[in-house]
Amino acid sequence: MVRKSGKILPFPKDSVAKGLAAASNVDINASSGPSQPALDENTLRDVIQRILYYGEIKETFHSASERAERNVSQDDIAAMLESQWKLEGAPEWDGTHKNWKYRLEGYDLEGDALVLVVTVNEELKRVTVITKF
Repeated sequence: MVRKSGKILPFPKDSVAKGLAAASNVDINASSGPSQPALDENTLRDVIQRILYYGEIKETFHSASERAERNVSQDDIAAMLESQWKLEGAPEWDGTHKNWKYRLEGYDLEGDALVLVVTVNEELKRVTVITKF
């Protein structure tokens, strides 16, 4: 069977992207906004537990790059979020990225104290770890 060649249409080059868009690991479309209040500790715990079950834990470049230096693995992060952590201080609004940052205090797999600064996006089912110590 011989395939017929179709007519080739010209592709206008002015509709092609001129360069790469900048990428960021920080979620600028987080479900929190200035009109939404920060989540209280109990609601935050419920949301994080749902995300751990149905969503993903993501680290920013900053958090991932300091993993060896801080000796905190992804398993340590998951274990802490699955355990009885507590909210340390009041949530902080990040006007640059338009989301709430939560400072969570708990323990890693070895029982060492661990603090995570995270953002939560319920819509994308994502917890983003900004930094850890």
